[in-house]
Amino acid sequence: MPLPPPNGGFKAWMAVTGGFLFVLNSWGMANTFGVFQAYYSVNLLSTSTPSEISWIRSIQTVLLLYVGAVGGRALDAGYYNLLFSIGVFLEVFGMMMTSLSTKYYQIFLTQGVTVGIGSGIIFTCGVSLVGTYFSTKRALAMGVVASGSSVGGIIYPIAVREIINHSGFPWATRAMGFIMLASLLVGFALLRPRSCVLSLRLGLALAFMSYFILFFYVETFALRVGTNEHLSFYILAIMNAAGTLGRIVPNFIADRAGNLNVIVPITYISGLICLLWLTVNKTANLLAISIMYSFFSGGLTNSVPAVVGLLSPDLNKIGSRIGMMLTICSLGTLIGAPIAGEILKSQTPKDSRGVADTSEANYDGIFIFAGVGLLVAAACMHYTRINKTGLFYFGKV
Repeated sequence: MPLPPPNGGFKAWMAVTGGFLFVLNSWGMANTFGVFQAYYSVNLLSTSTPSEISWIRSIQTVLLLYVGAVGGRALDAGYYNLLFSIGVFLEVFGMMMTSLSTKYYQIFLTQGVTVGIGSGIIFTCGVSLVGTYFSTKRALAMGVVASGSSVGGIIYPIAVREIINHSGFPWATRAMGFIMLASLLVGFALLRPRSCVLSLRLGLALAFMSYFILFFYVETFALRVGTNEHLSFYILAIMNAAGTLGRIVPNFIADRAGNLNVIVPITYISGLICLLWLTVNKTANLLAISIMYSFFSGGLTNSVPAVVGLLSPDLNKIGSRIGMMLTICSLGTLIGAPIAGEILKSQTPKDSRGVADTSEANYDGIFIFAGVGLLVAAACMHYTRINKTGLFYFGKV
């Protein structure tokens, strides 16, 4: 869980500013439709009735509110960056496509549906996150954020009308899209989630991406340093045996010291051991470092449920949250080994026929990739711990 809301201060009021910009570009933009209604009635959609034209704004507003049901759940699950990316793309893309539209159905789909969905996502992000920065001053903060709808309803109609008069309708909608993009990016920089779960997800995804790499390539690397074929086959079994103990001992300690207090240091150590593989040049060293790596990294794979349980005090939601966390970890697992394979391929010399000479393959790149990935993963999880308890808390967590 994050620290108590700051309830004021520079960072909190900057978040309010970000939320204000989000609302300005969602509800504020919707409040601008009167200008478009007038223009469409006289010019672009003169053959359509006022009721038909108003349906564009109506569907935009309905979607602005309705999307919150889905967007809010995704936001709670920690997908703020993804939601914002989708929202800002749909809003800006919708306005740009509106500038190219000439028929009623085109404007209905671009300005009504596309911009409406994007606005709903942006609005949900803005009003949801700001409240996490305040406790007793929350109503004032939300009032400032909500005022963005009125300010947008002042700025955008004037800007759109003036640009239509000087440069025409297409450039008015494009200019609106550019203004929305710039101001939303500023808002995104100012308004960030306070939840520590996002950093944990990133850390675990990176950890799983890096963790399996050495298991995939240890046998071929063993042959590279001169290990006989029979022993190289059993190195993987030896690593898994060491990993069995590594899955039990850290969890035994975690019950007494705390889950985050265990997973963070073992991830740091695992990353350092990966980098130490750069020094391996004979079988004895390989066996020693393989056992060390497997023992310390073994706790990574089975610590996820315990750590998620620590950060999810609502036991009614723990199953879905563990499932989502494991899904994210699986994506890291999906890309880790193939990336390492491409790195190895790029560092493997070819003979005169253009065939890769695996006996001369350079594995340094994949050790660096895996080691740095684990160190960054540890840093992300360390940030989760700091965000939950503070920098100088030394108790169980």
